[in-house]
Amino acid sequence: MKEIDWYRSLGVSAHKSFLDDIVGSYPPYFVKVLPDPRGNVSHYFTLHADGVGTKGILSYLWWREKKDIRVWRKLAQDALVMNTDDLACAGITQGFVFSTTITRNTFCIPDEVVQEIVVGVYDFVEKLQGMGIDAEVAGGETADMPDVVRTISVEGTAAAHIEASKLLPLRRPTREAVIIGLASAGQAIYENEYNSGIGCNGITAIRHLLLSPYYAEHFPETFTTENPTPYSGKYMLKDKIGGYLLGDLLTSPTRTYVPILKEVLFSHRAYIYAIIHCTGGGQRKVLKYLPYTWIHKENLFPLPPLFSLLEGVRPWKELFETLNMGHRMEIYAEPEVAEEIIRIVQQYGVEAQIIGIARPSEEPTCVEVKFKGEQWRWQAKS
Repeated sequence: MKEIDWYRSLGVSAHKSFLDDIVGSYPPYFVKVLPDPRGNVSHYFTLHADGVGTKGILSYLWWREKKDIRVWRKLAQDALVMNTDDLACAGITQGFVFSTTITRNTFCIPDEVVQEIVVGVYDFVEKLQGMGIDAEVAGGETADMPDVVRTISVEGTAAAHIEASKLLPLRRPTREAVIIGLASAGQAIYENEYNSGIGCNGITAIRHLLLSPYYAEHFPETFTTENPTPYSGKYMLKDKIGGYLLGDLLTSPTRTYVPILKEVLFSHRAYIYAIIHCTGGGQRKVLKYLPYTWIHKENLFPLPPLFSLLEGVRPWKELFETLNMGHRMEIYAEPEVAEEIIRIVQQYGVEAQIIGIARPSEEPTCVEVKFKGEQWRWQAKS
C-alpha cells in the first residue's frame, strides 16, 4: 500500500487537499482575518475553530485504565491551544474569547467527565491570564449524541479583535531566511509536567501504530469496523517509556507557544516573514502558506521518546507529513535576529534552533526535509 494511502485507509486526511479550491492555496494570514464588524478600519476581527481530533479516544482509554478522571482536564487545553496557537501565527496573542462544544456518547461518557472538561477550560484560561494574556470564556455547548459519536469530541472556537498594525502577514522571503524550530517536547517554565510533544494531529495514526490489539478487543467503541488494522502495535498504556507512562505521554496536553510568541513579536515583528504551526500536514504544513519559496530543513531536533517508538513502524516520510516529529512551531526570520529569538524562546525552558533555510524561488513552493540519511520533497501546485 502506498504511504499516503495507508493514512487515508484509516478514514483520516493529513493534508485536507479537498479544501484547497475552496479556501485558496495562499491566504495572506495563517488564519482567516475579517474586517472589523463595527466598521473600524484600524482593527480586524478573527474567528477560528479547531479541536482535539481523535485525542479524546486516548483520554478515554487512559481514564478507563488509570481510573483518574483528571486526565480529561488536559483535553480542554488541547481544544483551546489548537486555536490560540494558530491565531498567534497571525500575530494575535491577546484578547482571546473562547467557546467550546463537547459532543459525547452518554453510554460511554458520564456527566462527571463533561464537568472535568469544562473545569479544565476555565483552569487553562486562568493560567493564560496569569501569564499576562487577556482571555475569557464565553460559554459553550454540550450535546448528547450517542447515535453520532462513539466516545467524545471536544471542539474549540476562539475570537479576537486586533489592531491592524499588530497583524503578521505571511510574506515570501526577499532573501535567504532562517527557519527557527521550537521544540514540541520537554517542559516549559509554565508547564507543570513533561510534555511529550504529541499535540493533536496524527492521533489516529499514532494510536493504531503503537497500541496493542488488546485495546481493539476490550474497547471496540474506540474504532470503526472499517479500519483494516486497528491497534496493531505492541504497547500498553501502562508501559514505561523513558521514565514516563505511555498513557501520560499520549495524553500530554498540547503546548501553547503564545507567551513566547507574544514576546518574540513585540521585539522582532518587522524581521519575521512567517510563523507556521506544524499541525495537520506535519513538516510540510508550510507548503500551503508561502508562495514561490524554496524551503529546506535538515538540522532537526532529536526525536522525542514518544516519536522514537515509531522507528521502523512506517516510513519516515509518511510520519513527517503526519506528525510534528519534534517541533510544532516554526519562525521564518531574517538571519540577523535568529540568535536573539532563540534566546527568548530558551528563557521559557523551550528548546529552539535553526532547523533550515528558506529563500525566494521562481518555481512553486517546494519543501525538502533531510533526516537520517533520507531526503523527501513536496511541491505545491503551479
